[in-house]
Amino acid sequence: MALSSAALAQTATTTAQQPAQTEESERQQQTGTRLDEVVVTGSRIRRNEFTSAQPIQVITTEQQELKGNIDAAATLQGSSLAAGSFQWNDQLTGYVTAGGGGTQLVALRGLGAQRTLTLLNGRRAGPAGTRGQVQAFDLNVIPASQVERFDILKDGASSIYGSDAVAGVINVITKRNLDGGAFNIATTQTVEGGGEIVRGDATWGRTFDNGYFNVSGEFYKQWALRREDRDDTGCAADYLFSPDQSRRLDYIDPRTGDYKCYNLANGYIQAAFPAALGGTMNLVPISRYGGAYNYAVPGNNAPAIAAGQGFARWGRAGYPGTYLYGPYDSDIWNRATVISPSERFTLTFTGGYDLSPDAEIYTELLYNRRSSEQNGAAQIFQNFAQRNILFGASNVLPASNPNNTLGVNAVTVTAYESSSAQEIDYYRGVVGLRGQAPAFGRDWDWDVYAQYSLSDGVYNNGPRIYLDRLLALNSPGVACTNNPAGGNFSNFNCADLPGGIPWMSERILLGQFTDAERNFLFFEEDHTTTYDYAYIEGVITTDRLFSLPAGDVGAAFGFQYREEEIDDTPGYQARNRNVALFTSAGRTTGSDAITESFAEIELPILRAAPFAEDLTLNLSGRLSNYDSYGSSETYKISANWQITPEYRIRASHGTSFRAPALYELYLGAQVGYSGQSAVDPCYDYTDSGVDTEIQTACAALGIPAQYTAVGGSSAAVSSIGGAGYLEAETADSFNVGFIWTPSFIDLSVAVDYFDIAIHDQVDQFGGYNIIEQCLRGNTDFCSLFTRDPTNFYILTVDNSYVNIAEQTSRGIDLAFRYNHELPFGDLTIESQHTWKLEDHVNLLGGVEEDYLGDTFNYNGPAYAGNLNFTLQQGDLTWFYGIDAIGRGSDVEEAGGHVFANSRYADLTNGISSADCSAANNYCAYYKYYTEFTTIHTASVRMRVNDWTFRAGIQNLWDERPPAVNTGEFRLGTAALSGYDMRGRRVFFGIGRTF
Repeated sequence: MALSSAALAQTATTTAQQPAQTEESERQQQTGTRLDEVVVTGSRIRRNEFTSAQPIQVITTEQQELKGNIDAAATLQGSSLAAGSFQWNDQLTGYVTAGGGGTQLVALRGLGAQRTLTLLNGRRAGPAGTRGQVQAFDLNVIPASQVERFDILKDGASSIYGSDAVAGVINVITKRNLDGGAFNIATTQTVEGGGEIVRGDATWGRTFDNGYFNVSGEFYKQWALRREDRDDTGCAADYLFSPDQSRRLDYIDPRTGDYKCYNLANGYIQAAFPAALGGTMNLVPISRYGGAYNYAVPGNNAPAIAAGQGFARWGRAGYPGTYLYGPYDSDIWNRATVISPSERFTLTFTGGYDLSPDAEIYTELLYNRRSSEQNGAAQIFQNFAQRNILFGASNVLPASNPNNTLGVNAVTVTAYESSSAQEIDYYRGVVGLRGQAPAFGRDWDWDVYAQYSLSDGVYNNGPRIYLDRLLALNSPGVACTNNPAGGNFSNFNCADLPGGIPWMSERILLGQFTDAERNFLFFEEDHTTTYDYAYIEGVITTDRLFSLPAGDVGAAFGFQYREEEIDDTPGYQARNRNVALFTSAGRTTGSDAITESFAEIELPILRAAPFAEDLTLNLSGRLSNYDSYGSSETYKISANWQITPEYRIRASHGTSFRAPALYELYLGAQVGYSGQSAVDPCYDYTDSGVDTEIQTACAALGIPAQYTAVGGSSAAVSSIGGAGYLEAETADSFNVGFIWTPSFIDLSVAVDYFDIAIHDQVDQFGGYNIIEQCLRGNTDFCSLFTRDPTNFYILTVDNSYVNIAEQTSRGIDLAFRYNHELPFGDLTIESQHTWKLEDHVNLLGGVEEDYLGDTFNYNGPAYAGNLNFTLQQGDLTWFYGIDAIGRGSDVEEAGGHVFANSRYADLTNGISSADCSAANNYCAYYKYYTEFTTIHTASVRMRVNDWTFRAGIQNLWDERPPAVNTGEFRLGTAALSGYDMRGRRVFFGIGRTF
């Protein structure tokens, strides 16, 4: 059978019962010497992670299954290179995520998923997902049961692979060339329930004289973990302490006997009474909680018209009793997902056939279907977005509306289920020819192949509200009008609901709509996203281009032509901006064509010299031309210096780039709405804490010192793609590593220093930052927003994608492996660690952000690592593993730990000062940090003939995520992103080969 090209960094032939090996290792075994090596990702040479010029971490699925990880996302997001940084995972219900709900991406070094390139068997893999911001490869596509290992190149590699290989490259190496079959069943069951996983897979293959084929199928299902399933995610307590940290400050809820939960404010009215009657206040129906609370408390000054209808004032600053009966409980919120449910089915086929002794035709086919959903909770309230801005519709239930029983302008707040679902079909096909041919007196390996992938997704954002109908039901003087401000877009007829909706009734405040009301107000519609990704690539390589005194020179040359196209089409109501309370979006459609050429050469400089047993230099370069923006040139220089058999130094310096993603170029117009206080630095500028430069600039515009945008609506913040002016991001990277493999002990240690600097980073600047920069005299920003010249309200902000930032990431990686033969078995200890030394972003206009050592509220802690012990006793394997995430702190960003919080003021008892140094202050200690966290796993595996049995416990000590205060990135009080939300769980697996 013809040999495959090493240039593509693919796995060599394996069987169903053997780990991946290179051809060289197979030859060494035949002579009685074992040499564990792999085909290196990022180069054309074969080395293992401790002898390579490239800093590589190898993760085998065999070890991951001993850890209980049967999913590619869990494996890669939990690696030491990713665990300490924010990841797009399945914990993000309610957030707008790149690639849409349910998508799982990996971001190495905290530099963003769009700057980590993922390969399947050495080939670029096309993105998958939904919505207009599809950007990176979705890890859900990978059938983990068919993966042999993951090679993670911890260095930039655009000169080898092209765009996106900035923070590193993940190469997914699959099993192949099987001669027989296998099936496996695995499950993970949580002790407390929720978040269970089941996976089943089967594989069958044959090898014969002239070829091979393998076919496999995998089914994977993950059940939802809901907020109510865990105590810490089911209660969003303040989690505040007295300034001296001697006691918990949170109020005790008399109804539950536990700390007050502030889950989702709902079922209440915000009424704008005249100042003489108490002014604007929040009202809750007393009947909601029956006799559970005492409503006759200081601060409950609800006017007679409200009290007579059974309402009490709640949440009045300075009066603690009014917070106790605040309406924050919601069954909808309780049922919302912490971990999204999903179901996947994957089919794969690989095969090859020798056309001649020197030529082989081969193919790789993959089909994956993902069905996923996210169950969330949201609020219905009177906000009419652009109809307020364009047509003057007031964001209130008018006093004159017949369903307003209080007779003053008001806003009613009701909870409702806001869920979303996705179904994505992903197709990938590779067809190629490869072989060997002599030319110019040299032996050449060649490989030419074509790849096509298609992500075809349908998504539904669950029940949404017609904007025109919501306004029709909240218009002045009538319960419903067929002609609301801005028009009747959805062709409704108020005859279907002549009495409108009784917004102030307890029934509606609790979200109990009749069928007629629900059919009139709510709708669902499907949206579609396709992403086409096609290319052809050719590579020729030789290990003897010419010879130098130290050895033969190897070389590789190649080309690639690639086309990409995205088409995201929101539903009819969404793209016509007739959806209330959510960002609206237009159609995103666009394409790009790329032509690239690349070359690599490896030069042996010294061999068998003093202090240089081997010194090799590797040079690579790539020229890329994009129709969308122009060209990019990248290079890389790597050195591998074997000083002695025990000591080796490796180093590299090069450039990488990331072309603007299609969504960054062609994103359809998205419009969201931001409150004036959130977008305008001039809002209450004398008391808000802004510096004197901003205060002076606001005053120069004639804005009053106490300006609070009274009567102003939300600002319309729009985003659109940057085709025509976006340029590629560029990056400089430097790595140097020291490797020690002593002869007196079976030990390998690798220490690598990395330094990556990204220039012209594509991002959105943010509405507040845009206006701030204009106020500071950066006039380029002043054309990106409009301000009402009379009332000073911010009307619109253009927050489109621009080349905006520079980001620097520096740090150290440590990896070691120790093997020792004990009387009762073979012990292996492996460990990987990453410490970030710098995580810094410099934004356009001079804004600087230092994210080093933060929590996942920003970019994650500075440290992540793992330590694994494996004891092999014949057919029995024992495993114990520890995964760690370092301490994170947002104290610097917050400006301290202790701040005034008016919720804990008590005017009746003299607790009235916001001065934290005063004796009668109402200040609180905020826990703006997360503790060092470890998760322990123990398991055992037994092989009996053709059977394999595996059992273990993940999160052995039931470690919960660190608790953090209100305002941090959390669910309930549990910190989000990198932490284990499930808790202790047991896992089992059984498999058989035949």
